[in-house]
Amino acid sequence: MDSFIMARRFVIVMLFAAVFAFSFSVAVEHAGRSGAQSHFGASFTCLQTGAPYCTTVQ
Repeated sequence: MDSFIMARRFVIVMLFAAVFAFSFSVAVEHAGRSGAQSHFGASFTCLQTGAPYCTTVQ
């Protein structure tokens, strides 16, 4: 009976962790759309719009 209670608590904690991770990833993704472009993990803002590295990658 004791292992059943521990397993249930573990499942509850993991569900809370999953909800937190999902909401955190949504918040980070939303905050990341501030005009900076990402290229291979490097985030920068294009100062020269005619530069080849300032193209939008879809």
